[in-house]
Amino acid sequence: MPYEYFEHQADIGIRGKGKTLAEAFEQAALAMFEIMVETKDLKIDQPQLVEVEGNDLNELLIAWLSELLFLKDVEGKMFSKFTIESIDKNKLVAKIYGEPIDSSRHKLKLEVKAATYTQLFIEKKDNYWIAQCLVDV
Repeated sequence: MPYEYFEHQADIGIRGKGKTLAEAFEQAALAMFEIMVETKDLKIDQPQLVEVEGNDLNELLIAWLSELLFLKDVEGKMFSKFTIESIDKNKLVAKIYGEPIDSSRHKLKLEVKAATYTQLFIEKKDNYWIAQCLVDV
């Protein structure tokens, strides 16, 4: 299941959906990066390993998205593919793929400053998972 956005007055709501919790987290990450860049235009380089921890799934989602934003800022890269290798209520291990930002080639959009706890929730509904929060733009 793909990601989607939801309305908010000042920020942008992202909602990742998937058949598994991992897919929902992957789609939330893709939704966040799609706010910033046309992800389909990004080349996929060598994977980077990412590990984050949290006290529960809510904290884990914010830690995941925050770590991706940190890597974007520090390494000057945009990411377009996310493969979560393991996830439980306290830890996530993933491989992420992307490339250095090239403003002559990439269509840059809005800047996402942070993932927030506003309207944050993670739940299993029928046969799919939802992972959502607001991102500060």
